[in-house]
Amino acid sequence: MTPFRRAALLAWGFVTLLVGTTWLVTSARGVQARFETGARILHRVLSQRSEQQEAVLASLTALTRAGVADAALHEYAGAMRAQYPQIVGVQRCRPECVDLGPGGAALPTGPLSPDPGGLRWHPAAPTLYALTRGDVRVWVDARRLFREEDFTDLSSAFRLRRPGSGAVLAGQAARPADGPLPVLWVRKVLGDGGQPLVFEGEHPLRWAELPLGGVALFALLAALASGGWVRLAEGRERARAAAREAERALQAERARARIAFHAVSEALVVTDAGHRVRLANPAARALLGDALAEGRDLREVAHFRATLDQRPFEAGGFWGSNVPAELPEGITLVTGEGARLVEGALAPVRGEDGEGAGWVLVLRDVGPARARVVAALEASERRRHEHEQTLAHVTRLSTLGEMSAGLAHELNQPLTAIVSHGQAALRMLADPERDEARVQRSVEATVTQAKRAAGIIAHLRALVKRAPTQPRRVDVNQVLENVASLTAFDTDLAGVTLAVRPDSAPLIVWGDPVHLEQVLLNLVRNAVEATREAPGAEVCLEARRRGKDVRVEVRDTGPGLTETVRGRLFTPFTTTKPHGLGLGLSLSQTLVQGMGGDLRGEDGPGGGAVFTVTLPLAVGEAVHA
Repeated sequence: MTPFRRAALLAWGFVTLLVGTTWLVTSARGVQARFETGARILHRVLSQRSEQQEAVLASLTALTRAGVADAALHEYAGAMRAQYPQIVGVQRCRPECVDLGPGGAALPTGPLSPDPGGLRWHPAAPTLYALTRGDVRVWVDARRLFREEDFTDLSSAFRLRRPGSGAVLAGQAARPADGPLPVLWVRKVLGDGGQPLVFEGEHPLRWAELPLGGVALFALLAALASGGWVRLAEGRERARAAAREAERALQAERARARIAFHAVSEALVVTDAGHRVRLANPAARALLGDALAEGRDLREVAHFRATLDQRPFEAGGFWGSNVPAELPEGITLVTGEGARLVEGALAPVRGEDGEGAGWVLVLRDVGPARARVVAALEASERRRHEHEQTLAHVTRLSTLGEMSAGLAHELNQPLTAIVSHGQAALRMLADPERDEARVQRSVEATVTQAKRAAGIIAHLRALVKRAPTQPRRVDVNQVLENVASLTAFDTDLAGVTLAVRPDSAPLIVWGDPVHLEQVLLNLVRNAVEATREAPGAEVCLEARRRGKDVRVEVRDTGPGLTETVRGRLFTPFTTTKPHGLGLGLSLSQTLVQGMGGDLRGEDGPGGGAVFTVTLPLAVGEAVHA
């Protein structure tokens, strides 16, 4: 074997092994990421359903404690069972258990002992368990926690096991595995600690999920290129005629290699050691746009950005890695046409001397599939949110009734005494021969009873007063990003553009991040409601440093503030919404003042309303300002 052929064989084997291995590993991890994403979504759906069952139990318990009659409870239980098919029965035990809702199974009426996980199981139906609080039982059929629309991945198995014994309660079987390929597993406990059911997922890896055809194509390309190089080198040692013939053969082989390279569906970009583009297939140009030109630095074209829920993406470490580097899960590719969710890897290619000769970047657009899953999850979350609002309204009415009854009972006695002593004093003052001492005692008794009523009200205010928070350092820019992510669905649904403009420098304040996020979220949602479905509707969320303070403004293009509302803007129970309570701005101002800041609202200079949150910078940040 000639030296040229030996070098070509080594280069072909090295490149094929390196790129093929990287490609297969990346694809296998992509399959694993998709499986784990599907499993997480299904686990979250099951956890939400278990939380819904706890919410139903809590609402029924609140209604029983409020003294609601069994007939009304029966009607409410029937409505809840129609909303949640996994709830097969509701009982009230005092101590004998009476069915409050129609059920599909005979329910026991005696006491039940909890298992180690705290659940009470039906003695005859192994898939039925009861959630108990007070004298209320809610029976759940574990088989109905899974629904047909949940199983979008028919090649994976998902099971729900009973805690302790591990018995399978419900699930979907997986397809058989292909030969020696591994099986992916996931095992989690449902998010609600009151229902510790074990969720399992299983996915047997299949040959069809691995890009064997692409690896074979790449091996063919490498072999063709190596063969062409060998023929060219040997042709130079022959006569001119033989060299021309070898050149024609090499050109033909390169043309065939180019056709095969362009047929690959994944985006492939080959660069030199300086990351300058040398070769890119049509899929890469479609993904990265017209800026992907030969000789262009790939790092100037492919910009990757991490999402909020993952670790920061370190671009320098990725592009400069000496070993194959995968893109983190959930990374987005930012181009001139927008941002796309991608997965892929960067593999270094080394020359004969062992030094870096270039790079191969493999990218795959996974946004469409993720968007379908997210849309389904958002629809389920929207339905859950609507039901939570209904339950919250019922709970508020019940709580308000209890508070009103208690307050009326406590104030009735001192008010009755005040009226009695006042009437007695009036009668004695009308008597010409009145006893001044008795009049004075009646007036003093009236004052005493009035002080007692004031004490009752002060005690009630102390009971509902918020507990003090634990302040810490908060990055206002990060809070803005969180609020933008949380309101993205609402703004899209309302047809409103949300412009988020954080400061270019970190804005660190001392406070409670949850409270600050709650305040800004309330202000943004109010602005969206004020501009909903109006032409050119826009809400701007902007943060800037002003001396030793941080100012966060929420501006909208709505109708602005009326004269009536402007004077009572932060007064409790002031609202322009048809179904609002008028407590949002009052609570927001209290939270901001608790962090040492201020909240004010006014009409914008160009129309609309402007709400400004002012917070002092943290001590160290204010010094460096």
